[in-house]
Amino acid sequence: MLYWLLVFIGFIILLIASNFLLKVLKRRGIKINRWVWAAASFLIVIIPKVIFPKMSAAWTVVLLVFCCVFAINFMTEQHQWMIDKKI
Repeated sequence: MLYWLLVFIGFIILLIASNFLLKVLKRRGIKINRWVWAAASFLIVIIPKVIFPKMSAAWTVVLLVFCCVFAINFMTEQHQWMIDKKI
């Protein structure tokens, strides 16, 4: 029970962090295509794992957190695109 509560709280923190990141980027006039977010979410994990196969667990967790943030950014941008296009 406690494990799932921690996972839920972690997801909420990631969601807030990714929305904050998108707002900061938009405020500075930086617009990143949603497909760049999608590709980056997987490549941020794959490329370092290929280059450094014996990476420590701590670095793997950091990369997975970045993967989660980029994936959430992709989903947020995709949702915003669908709202703008009225699909």
